[in-house]
Amino acid sequence: MSDPEFQSVPARAEDGFTLIELLVSLGLMGMAATLLLQGLVTAGIVAKRERSSEAALEEVVAVQRILRGSIERLRPVMRTDSGLPIIDLRGTAGVLTFVAPPIANAAPDALQRYRLTRTAKGDLVLFSANSLAPDIDTSGADLIGWTPHTLLHGIRDIAIGYYGSARPGQRRGWQNGWWDRSTPPELIRVRLQFADGDRRMWPDLIIRPPVTKYGQCVIEFATNKCVEER
Repeated sequence: MSDPEFQSVPARAEDGFTLIELLVSLGLMGMAATLLLQGLVTAGIVAKRERSSEAALEEVVAVQRILRGSIERLRPVMRTDSGLPIIDLRGTAGVLTFVAPPIANAAPDALQRYRLTRTAKGDLVLFSANSLAPDIDTSGADLIGWTPHTLLHGIRDIAIGYYGSARPGQRRGWQNGWWDRSTPPELIRVRLQFADGDRRMWPDLIIRPPVTKYGQCVIEFATNKCVEER
């Protein structure tokens, strides 16, 4: 009878990995690494889009702030080339020309003539010219000598609206033009459409000019403010 201590013990499967088990484990680890890498790439793309969206929103907000600050300081100065009480403001659906103090300048200075429009290249530009400059035709259609302030690129269309009465006594409403009037419009609305595929959004910008009841005024030299004539 053999001694039980010297009997051979069969090898157990748990004592090591077979080749198949090792290959399966490596495959699972590779799949997990691939999924992790894809998750990191996706997270990076999402973060980049979020940063891009935030930058685009900040750009639109800044431009709207510039336009609001300029148009809210609009001065209903009377034109000198007409015998009728007509203010120096001309607006169509695509171009707005008005008079206001210089941008970002609180000190008294010569009034500027501004022209907001979309260029053929698709840029939103606010042109400015000193109203007292002798070598600039501020009342003409050309922009020779004007200073361009490019606000946005990639603009497909612009639509400027003017709220008020077409004639005294008529019902007020939005109009596509404001030309040779004795008063400014009650409201000015600026709408923009970006180029196809552009993810930027432009909320309607609605601005109330400072003077809506009376058109005639004089400019105080010390304060550069519009004071109604009596």
